[in-house]
Amino acid sequence: MGTIRKATSPDGIPGYDKAYWHAKTPLERLDAALKLIRQAKDIYRANPANPPLVNGNRIFKFRSADERRKR
Repeated sequence: MGTIRKATSPDGIPGYDKAYWHAKTPLERLDAALKLIRQAKDIYRANPANPPLVNGNRIFKFRSADERRKR
């Protein structure tokens, strides 16, 4: 499997990467997503300052709820 990159917007992804991704089957895309999740968990666990994962299965970005923007 090729390198997996994360982008903040679709415009930041080169055309050849988009074509590569869209050529994949749904199962190949699922495998890539699972690989990213496993890598994120490994990175999280590598930092001793992070609290242990609850049941080892969830990584939360925030420990407390953010206040919603008022419109």
